[in-house]
Amino acid sequence: MASSPEVTERIVQTTNLKRTVLTIAGPAVLRTFLNMVVQMVDMIMIGGLGAAAVAAVGVSNQFFFLTVSAVQAFSMGATTLVAQNIGAGEVERAKTVARQALVGTILITFLFSIFIFAFTEQMIKLMLLAMEELDQEVLGLSTSYLRIISTSIMFRFTMIAINGIFQGAGDSRTPLYFMILTNLLNVIGNYLLIFGIGFFPALGVQGAAIATAASGIIGGTVAFILLFTKYSPLPLSMRDDFRFDFTILRRIFKIGVPAALEQVSIQGSQIVYTMIVASLGTLAIAAHQILHLTFIITHLPGIGFAVAANALVGQFLGAEKRQWAFESAMLTLRYALFIMLGAGICYLFVPELVLSLFTREAKVIALARFSLVLLAFAQPGIAVISALGGGLRGAGDTRWIMLLTFLNMFGLRLAITLLLVLLGFGLNGVWMAMLLEILIRAALIYRRFLIRIWDVERLSG
Repeated sequence: MASSPEVTERIVQTTNLKRTVLTIAGPAVLRTFLNMVVQMVDMIMIGGLGAAAVAAVGVSNQFFFLTVSAVQAFSMGATTLVAQNIGAGEVERAKTVARQALVGTILITFLFSIFIFAFTEQMIKLMLLAMEELDQEVLGLSTSYLRIISTSIMFRFTMIAINGIFQGAGDSRTPLYFMILTNLLNVIGNYLLIFGIGFFPALGVQGAAIATAASGIIGGTVAFILLFTKYSPLPLSMRDDFRFDFTILRRIFKIGVPAALEQVSIQGSQIVYTMIVASLGTLAIAAHQILHLTFIITHLPGIGFAVAANALVGQFLGAEKRQWAFESAMLTLRYALFIMLGAGICYLFVPELVLSLFTREAKVIALARFSLVLLAFAQPGIAVISALGGGLRGAGDTRWIMLLTFLNMFGLRLAITLLLVLLGFGLNGVWMAMLLEILIRAALIYRRFLIRIWDVERLSG
C-alpha cells in the first residue's frame, strides 16, 4: 500500500532527532503542563472550602482516575498501532485501527457512566470503610461530586482515545488545543460556580463537579467532530465501516490491555492506600489527597514525555530505524529528568509554601510536610518510569510493565505500607513505601529498556 508523505514526513523522514523529539514531546508536555496548572487551580479553589471538601473531591477523583485507567486499553493500543502503521506507510490500516478504538471506547465508557452513576454512594462508602466514624459531610460531598462528573465520562474518555489516535499519527498539537479548550472552560466554570460570581449561584463542591462535567462534554464533542474533518491527521468518514472488527480489536487489546491494567493497578492501589489513610481520620485524608495531587502534578510532564516516546519509538520501529527509536527514548528521558527535578527542588526546599497553595489549615500542612519531601526524592524515578515505560509500550512490550507494576503496587508497596502504618509512622509511612517502590520499579524498567529494545519482534509477538 502506498505511503502518505503528508503523514509520514512528520516523523520518520526528519534528519534532526532533537527537533523530532521536541516536535512531538513539546505539545504533549505543554498539554500535560496545562492540565497540571488546572488541577492546581481546582485544588486551590476547593481548598478554600475546608478539609472536608478537599477530602471529598480527592476521594471522588480516585474513582474517576481508575475509570480513566480502564480506557487506556483503547488509547494506548491505538497510539502504538497507528504509529507503527503510519511509520510503515500503511495509512488505511491506521484508519481501521482508529475506527475500532473509537467505537470500543464509546461502548465501554457508556457502560462505565451508567455503573458509576447507579452505585456512587456504595463506592464512596467502600473507600471510607476504615474510618473509625464515617464522616457524613465527606460522604455527602463525595457522592454528589462523583455522580455529577459520571455524566461526562463517555465524552471525556472519547477525547482521550482521539488524542491517542492523533498522537500515533504524529500530531500532538491538536490534543494540546483540546486540553486548552477543556481546561479553560473548567477553570471558568469553577470560578463562577464554586463561589457564585454575578448571577451564578455559589454551589461549592457541586459547582466544581458541574464545571468539570460540562468542560468534558464540550471537549469530547469537539474532538469527535474534528476527527471527521480535513483538519484531522487521520481523517475518518461517517461512510466508513464502523462495525466491530475483532481481529483489529484483539491487536489493540493485546497492546492496550496490559497498559490499561498497569494503570488500573496504580489507581486501584491508590484507592487501597486511601482506605488505609482513612483509618487516620479526615485531616489525614485531606493531607493525603493534597499529596496525591502533587504526585499527579509532577507525574503529568512525565506522561507527556511517555506519549512522545510511545509515538516516536512506534513510528521509528515501523520504519525499521531502531537506533533512532532507542536514541529518541533516551532523549525524552533526559528532558523529563530536567523538568521533573525542578519540581523536586521545590518540594524539597519549600514544602510548606507548596502545601499552603492548596490548604490554609496548619494541621493538614504539618501532616503532609515530610511526605512531600519524600516525593521530591522520587522525581528521578518517576521520570524513568514515564519516559522509558512509554518507549517500551511503543515497542509493544506492555505485558512486562503491567506485571511489574501490579506486583510492586499490590505486593511490595502494600506490604511496606501496612507494616509502617502498624509501626506508627502514619501518613509518612504510606509515602515512605511510595518512594521505595518507585525507585525499585524505575531501576527495573531502565534495565529492561536497555536490554530489550533491540529484540522487538519477540517482545511484540
